[in-house]
Amino acid sequence: MVDTKFSVSVHLMTTLAYNFGRLTSSDELATGLRTNASFVRKLVVYLSDAGLIESVRGKSGGLRLALPAKKITLDKIYDAVAGHKIICVPDKTAYKQCAVSCIMSDLLKKISDSIEHSARQQLSKTNLQDLLSEIK
Repeated sequence: MVDTKFSVSVHLMTTLAYNFGRLTSSDELATGLRTNASFVRKLVVYLSDAGLIESVRGKSGGLRLALPAKKITLDKIYDAVAGHKIICVPDKTAYKQCAVSCIMSDLLKKISDSIEHSARQQLSKTNLQDLLSEIK
């Protein structure tokens, strides 16, 4: 199953950046994101715990960025919501009579770590302001 938490979170955060200065409700975000409001609220918890967004309670409350868009890089969003690596290496006991089984976990871990490092490096080069500049 493909995990959409990161891509939906980037969309959510970009929407908040676009609406800077205005509180936006989770229902309003869900409509624009074409997803369920309960899913948005779950993401909001992660993003809020990471200090990326603020939630204002009350009748006229809503959500807003906790930092300027230029200071929120995509790796920060990824760290807040990903919860696991891009490639998950199973933690299985090796079959000792098989040379492949004995080394495969280490080989896959090296590949996984390299991909994760490259992805984080790339994500750190883009901030929400960069994304906003692409919106007409």
